Amino acid sequence: MRKIDPEGVWEDFEDQLDEQSRYYRSSWNTLASAADRKIATENYALTIGVMFEGYINDLIFAYANRDCSRVMQHLENSVRETLAAIPKAEAAFNKFAEFKHRDHLTRSELKAILDPEGRNTSFPNFVAIEDRAQQWLAEQHRSKFTGLNAQQRAVINAVIATRNNLAHRSKGSLDRLNDAFNAGALYPSGLQRNVNRIQQAGHYLKAKHPPNSPETRATIMGRLLKDAAESIVH
Repeated sequence: MRKIDPEGVWEDFEDQLDEQSRYYRSSWNTLASAADRKIATENYALTIGVMFEGYINDLIFAYANRDCSRVMQHLENSVRETLAAIPKAEAAFNKFAEFKHRDHLTRSELKAILDPEGRNTSFPNFVAIEDRAQQWLAEQHRSKFTGLNAQQRAVINAVIATRNNLAHRSKGSLDRLNDAFNAGALYPSGLQRNVNRIQQAGHYLKAKHPPNSPETRATIMGRLLKDAAESIVH
């Protein structure tokens, strides 16, 4: 059976990011009012955040499909932990049963394990993504996630926090947005906020940085997200 290609997952995401970037820049140049540009910025930031969530889910699935050894080990550990709580069942299993590891799982089998409910996993931050990679992926693949630098991790956290804030508009999501954009690793990029709290994500991200630059904070965030996302593959 043909395995899912992580490179193909990246290329699809890259095309989607580029398409959204072009549309956002075109919209920005067409729109005249600050209010309209704020809405365009919010739509762009929310969209790339949702797309990134899908990308991470697809990429973890693709890597696990390439090498399912970690998945098989995780399943065995889970079963053994369950059996350990039931001594009679554990004794019967040890006497009459055994684990048979397989080199490959079909897509449907892997899907039933990684995504039994048929929907993407939402990650609250990069640590949660890293934990999932540690759980399901072989070393050669999970090292792609653990190898990201501080700025790449901070950008991903900012994208996720922005997506969640724009989707929910809650006080808690705004607090997490401010925490994400307070990361020192964002300072060189111009994304780090100052001592003042961000009150509205769209207003903050539509600002150009530096002021005479053609780039808004949203386009900077999109560009750095693309760099971080590619690093998980290449």
